[in-house]
Amino acid sequence: MILREGEGRKETEQDKITVCCDFTFLEYFSFLKDAYLLEFVPIFSHSLKVQARNPKKVYVMDMGLYTENSVSTSDNTDRRLENLIFLHLRRKYKHIFYYKDKGECDFVTMEKNTVKEAIQVCLTVNDENFDREYYGLLGAMQNLGLKEGNIVTINQSDIFEKDGMVIRMIPANEFLAE
Repeated sequence: MILREGEGRKETEQDKITVCCDFTFLEYFSFLKDAYLLEFVPIFSHSLKVQARNPKKVYVMDMGLYTENSVSTSDNTDRRLENLIFLHLRRKYKHIFYYKDKGECDFVTMEKNTVKEAIQVCLTVNDENFDREYYGLLGAMQNLGLKEGNIVTINQSDIFEKDGMVIRMIPANEFLAE
């Protein structure tokens, strides 16, 4: 018999099923990670407790398997571009995070306890998403002490400067060639 804290009632059969299913679900994801099929990217924080408590982003390690097994009715080009950039960064850096405060930055990389890059990925930057992409990256750069950051797009180029910080909008093919 297990008593829930603060409720003072016995565990029901439904509670056991929920616990079992949650554990099984997490266990399956663990198997997929161990088989190098998926990778989990934690939130950027110096606290391991905060990293463990917050949701992780999931990326596939084999885009071909993703394409063949996808049940989505759309082509998810934006999600695929973000996954491609993740795979590129994974070859360069051991520690990859995402950053979330007021906005979100897709990738923050670290090497030897030093933040190296902040990268935002967006298929096409337009009037509807510019503020989200730009200020998400700018906020990460300000809070992490970076002077440069990148917004990776499918084919757009531009440079933005603000308060001594430089944000480059760069096509994916150029970013991948660096």
